[in-house]
Amino acid sequence: MKHWKRLGLSAALSISLVAAGCSGGSSGNETAETDKQGEDKPIVIMTNASTWDIPTEDGNPTQKYLEERYNVKFVNMRGNDENFKVMVASGEIPDILPHNISEADMTNWARQGVIASISVDEIKKYMPTYVKEVEEIDPHAWDVGMIDGKNYGVPRIWLNGAYGFIPTYNGEWLKAIGYDEPPTTLEQLEDVLTKFRNNDPDGNGKKDTYGMSGRGKDVRAQMFNSIYAAYGVNPYHFLLTKEGKVTWGGITDEAKEATKLLRTWYQDGLIDPEFMTDDGALIGQKWSSHKIGYVDNNMYHHLFAGQEADKTNGTNPVYGKGVIGPAGESIVMSNGALQVPLLFGKQVEEDEAKRIKILQMLEDLTSSDEAYLRSVFGEDGVSYDLVDGAVVMKEPYASTVEEARAMGYGGYYNPLVERDSSMWKYHFSKEKLAFRETLNEGMKPISDILGPTALESKGKYWATLVTLQDEFYTKAIIGKDDLDASFEAFKTQWLKTGGQEVLDEATAVYQARQAAK
Repeated sequence: MKHWKRLGLSAALSISLVAAGCSGGSSGNETAETDKQGEDKPIVIMTNASTWDIPTEDGNPTQKYLEERYNVKFVNMRGNDENFKVMVASGEIPDILPHNISEADMTNWARQGVIASISVDEIKKYMPTYVKEVEEIDPHAWDVGMIDGKNYGVPRIWLNGAYGFIPTYNGEWLKAIGYDEPPTTLEQLEDVLTKFRNNDPDGNGKKDTYGMSGRGKDVRAQMFNSIYAAYGVNPYHFLLTKEGKVTWGGITDEAKEATKLLRTWYQDGLIDPEFMTDDGALIGQKWSSHKIGYVDNNMYHHLFAGQEADKTNGTNPVYGKGVIGPAGESIVMSNGALQVPLLFGKQVEEDEAKRIKILQMLEDLTSSDEAYLRSVFGEDGVSYDLVDGAVVMKEPYASTVEEARAMGYGGYYNPLVERDSSMWKYHFSKEKLAFRETLNEGMKPISDILGPTALESKGKYWATLVTLQDEFYTKAIIGKDDLDASFEAFKTQWLKTGGQEVLDEATAVYQARQAAK
């Protein structure tokens, strides 16, 4: 893939050389004509704006539409979750980076010269409508991308992020074990998971079902999040102690006690032993194939979109609330609305024409109804219909991602999908709005009190600290050692390996933000 970056540079050099060759000894009119041709030349944009919605074919219908609309040429780099960082390390840096970059990577890449700094004034100049809406939601959204006094990227706010992950049960299994309603307490949940494992809830005469699994492979912050939420904590979030001090969830006693419970469940066989290598897709497959009866890694919009698939698979989902545990409330984990900005490769900082073109394109993609609909949902009447002003996806697009990948719509060419409040109208039918309110009623979402924040200490220590925590929590759940002792050893090591410096800086940032309110 390295040739893509070189190809863009080579193409630019070729254009320059041709223009120079034509102008030498030519008339003024010929020179003007050459300049005009140069201006009309499409700008090459190397994009990897999503590691999920990757189009299967170059020159797909959405790509062609946007290339004609903006006079650009997209080079689809197709880095995925597994190999994107390897690509960056080898010098394959797209002009538009994926939407799911961590703040630690952002900080490191800013200091390593991988990503572009862009002035706030320039973004406001070329993206006025988008910026106005972002600042109305959170005027501090710019704080996330500020590193060493420079702004990196276009701020992003995900409105869905304010909602929590919904505990969901196989309704037929609940009936089979004697439950007419989903459990409301942690003790009841344990009873349900135990019977999902031991009481043959699918009636096939085999002990081949599990209560739940976890995202041990891809998103550790969501792994068993409903269990940790019952204790009022997420091990991968900053939070406030009862005394009002900033701490890291992974070193709290609440996280330790929740992990003790998970160890018991694992030893009792309630948790799928493959949780360490399961990701979101695998958990979805196990849910659909009736291998597990409880999932807690979906938000309301995932569940709404999955209703047809559930019907096809013969699954009757029953949506619960956050189970009440030691924290004493119905709590669900939330990602929070603030996100890492949309980032650009360093080469964009040095190419004014490309930079302006990208910003203008992003403004149009979030403010033009036509451009938004075409890039996010595909073709009207083909992949979707507008019903009462909201998008309703048509089959087979509604129930499979393959058709979307072939057409190219989604988040690959429009990295600000669902990040602009004026376009939310297309995402919500009356049924979806009612679904959202019903599922989220009565629950308290908790999220990281800092949100994605570019801490200097994170840039120095975070990769090591996350690896340390990942290893500890996996072993803590499946191990048989003295968990109290191993937890204290982990906590001490975490603090000594840069964690204390991270906590000190996080505290300073939190206090400064509170003082500014």
